[in-house]
Formats: sequence, C-alpha cells, structure tokens
Amino acid sequence: MQGFKQDTRHERPRRRNEPDSGANTQETNVLVWLPSPMGDAILCTPALRAIREHFKSSRIWFLGNSVVRQILSPCALNNEWIEHRDENPFATAGRLKEHKFTHAILLKNSFASALTVFLARIPSRIGYAREKRGFLLTDGLDPPRLPSGKFKPVSMVDYYLAIASRLGAKTADRSIELPIGPQASQVLKSKLPELANAAGPIVIMVPGGAFGPSKCWPNVRFAQTADRLVTDHNATVVISVAPDRAERQIACEICNASEHKLVNLGNRPVSIGELKALFSMADLVISNDTGPRHIAIALQRKLVTMFGPNDPVWTDTEYENEIQIVGNVHCAPCSKPKCKENAHLCMQAITVEMVCEAAKELLEGSRKRAKITTQQEFVETSESFFVDPDYEPALGKVGLDSTDSIFSFSAAENLAKSNLAPFRSRLQFKIDSPQPTIVFLKRYDRPPISVQLRNWLSARSRRSCGLLEFDSTRRLTVSGINTPKTICYGEQWGNLFEKKSFIISEKIPDAESLERKLPDCFGGQATSVNLKL
Repeated sequence: MQGFKQDTRHERPRRRNEPDSGANTQETNVLVWLPSPMGDAILCTPALRAIREHFKSSRIWFLGNSVVRQILSPCALNNEWIEHRDENPFATAGRLKEHKFTHAILLKNSFASALTVFLARIPSRIGYAREKRGFLLTDGLDPPRLPSGKFKPVSMVDYYLAIASRLGAKTADRSIELPIGPQASQVLKSKLPELANAAGPIVIMVPGGAFGPSKCWPNVRFAQTADRLVTDHNATVVISVAPDRAERQIACEICNASEHKLVNLGNRPVSIGELKALFSMADLVISNDTGPRHIAIALQRKLVTMFGPNDPVWTDTEYENEIQIVGNVHCAPCSKPKCKENAHLCMQAITVEMVCEAAKELLEGSRKRAKITTQQEFVETSESFFVDPDYEPALGKVGLDSTDSIFSFSAAENLAKSNLAPFRSRLQFKIDSPQPTIVFLKRYDRPPISVQLRNWLSARSRRSCGLLEFDSTRRLTVSGINTPKTICYGEQWGNLFEKKSFIISEKIPDAESLERKLPDCFGGQATSVNLKL
C-alpha cells in the first residue's frame, strides 16, 4: 500500500498507557465506526474483513447510519450493530459507555467521532490524526500528503487497510464484497418482472450522484447511449436512481428523451437490499463516479465508470472488468460538488461514442484498455516538468528533461521577432520520435509582475504564462478547433510570483501563422477586402 507508513510486524511496542490489543482473548469488545457515504462503506470492506480475522475471538460492533447498515447487511463481519443517530457527541458517548468497549477503530474521519469515543472512555482509540483530532486518539495515523500539504490521492481501499495493518491484521486481500439477502431477490422479481424475460443483456445506468451535480454526465447522453444499446445489443436498460425528487427528475428526463421504453426505478423504487439483488442480475453497469458503482464492483459486474471532478485514484480497486472514462480537461480534477466553469467541460468531454465503444468491449468480453482519457495525459518526470510519455525518450535525447535544461537549451532555430516581449523566447527544432516532428519551444523568463497579475485576473486563478497557454490550447481542442498538440510543459515559482515557465508543442502540418495568413490585421488597418482568405 504505497504512500502509507505501516508496521509490517504482527507485534509492535505498546505506547505508554495503551492497553494490550488482546486480539485473541474473550475480554476485548471492539467498536468499529464506519464511514458515512455508501461508496466509502463498501470500499472499507477489505479492512473490515481483516479486522474480523484479527479479532476473531472478540465481539465486534459496527456503528453507522441506516444506509450503511442496509448496504452491508446481512453481514458476517460483525456481531452487533449500533445505528448512529443525529445527536451530539455527549449523548452518543453515553450510549457507548454502556457496552464497555476496549477498542474503538475509527474509519470515520470526523472530529466528532474521535471526541465521542474519548468521552466514552474507550481505552484504545485508533484512527487518522486529521481534522485536528490527533490528541483524542491513543494511536493516530498520519494520512499521506503531497509536498504542498494537501492529501495525496491514494485508494480508499488502502487508506482503510492501513488502519487494520497498524493493528497487526493481515491486509493482503484488497477485494471488496457485499452480501445479498435471499428475500431481496424474491421481492425484486415481483417488482420488475420484465427482467426475467429479457431477451438481451440487462444494462443498469446510474445517472445521479449524492456528491453533487458536477459528477453527472448529461441526461441526454444517457438517453442516446440507452438507445444505442437497445438497437445494437437488444438490451433491457434500467435507469437506477435514488428515491429523492432530484434523481427522480433525472430518470424522468432520460426516459422522455429516449426513443425506447426504459425501466425507470424513479417510478418503481427499490430498497437498498433489492438494489443489490438487481445489480447482481446486470450484464453491464454504466455509472457516474458514485456509490452504486462500488456495488457493481463488489458483485463482480462488468462496468463503465465516467469520471470528471474527482481523481479516479481515490476509489481505485484494480477491478479487471471495469473501463474508466476520464474527462481529464484542464480544470479537472477539482473535487468540487458544483462546477465553477462556464461549461461543465470534464463530463461534456466524455462522448456517447466513447461510452458505447467501452460497453461493446465489455459485453463482447474483449476489454482493450482499463482507462480511456478524453485528452492526452502527462507524467511529472522531474519537479514541475510534465511530458507526454510518448515524447519523453525523444526529448531526453536532446537533453530536455527538466525546467533548468529547457532554459539552457540553445541547439535550435531562434524564432525571434521585433514585437516579441523581452521575457519571451521562441525556438524551433526537430525530434525523431514517435515520428520525425518539428516542435516549438516557448519560454517565459521572469515575466513582469504586471503581466502576471493581468493573467491571474483573466484566468481567475494564479497561473504561470506557460500553463495559461497550455490551458487555452486545451480549451480550444475541447471546442473542436485544430490546435498545436502540447507535448511538454513546466514552471518554476518564487514565493508568490512566477520565475520561469515553458510549453513545447508540435507543428500542425501545412499550417500558417495568423501573422502570415492575415498580415494586414497585424501590420496595418483591416479592411473587408484584405480579410478575405
């Protein structure tokens, strides 16, 4: 589990005033406080399984809300449930004192959960030392962080397993799991009889998302995809939504926009237990990045997941029957529940054709790629030096592998011109792979503060000159405009202002600059005559 500092020994020295874990004695009474979101509760099942095995002779109680209890039930990983009510920590602590817990394992990250088990005087309290709650724990884990101080994206599966590992549990098994109650399947058959007679594959679409609208693919595209699946694969398509007004409206709009009759769970709601039974029948699930996606993985269904504002790393399970389609536009991942841009670019970048092709691959059992990105990806090969992996060897051959090497590079044609600002330079040179290509290097060396402030105002964020040009190019590409392909970019910052930045892009074949194409627009007064091409 990369990114975590773990004790790989089964026994570790006890901290002062920390009781023996007593993992294999009858005296231990273990409380496991579960995370609240449905998806997180499913992703922590490998940790719950490891905890159950480690405390095999102990009594384990799960504390969670009603949704979490329903999604994990019937559960063989605990002995008892305590349903969490919306009450203050003092009241909950009073309830917990009655059970005389010896251990509290906090998979929930809130300050209130740590305060509650502290007030309940549970001797051993383990969890992540975040939300300023470390002093309330007897054993606090430090979450992985980036050099900037922000949380490092790591799979929540490994995030929760790290707690089990700290306890000394065996954590090699990362597979997530969900049980299905026998009664749920019988009730579902009576609610949705058309599924029993489906001539083709059963496809479940999940168009909503509790996180917020930023994760939602456009309703009309779900409808268009449903029509393609019915026409091409004779599919029976089920629109699965939560039983609330907003998601019922989503389902209604999809069904109204479709040319075929779809099964609308907005009109025929099912319980969480029945939802699991429904997913177990699916030949394919097409979902936004939301909780039911994890149901599909736990039940080993074929799955297409669409990612926009959130980094897929957070929920990665390495599931072999999933194709992830990632809208990796310039502003993603932003992790915001509502899009702040003028257009919802990350989800709009995912096309119906992409989803239908991924669905076809999975239905035919011929998955070609685990992940599809809407735009090219870059890797950071040195500090703030980002390069398309296909071009990394070619740039390395000419010595370009860091921002410093970019600004000392001179083995190229200098494209200087009279109206070029002193802090800017332009070079042209050739690289030999993936194929012989002419590329342009634009460098910005200590741009004036006035220029930087103007750029920040236009971008509504602090951006280097090079990154601002990179963002603009990506926006134009998303809009369908043929723009030079960026192959490398980078930047260096001082305490506040930009020191250096650059961008390398390919030459568009047979293209002419605007200065040559429209010379009078740049050197003289424009007229209707000389604007003609």
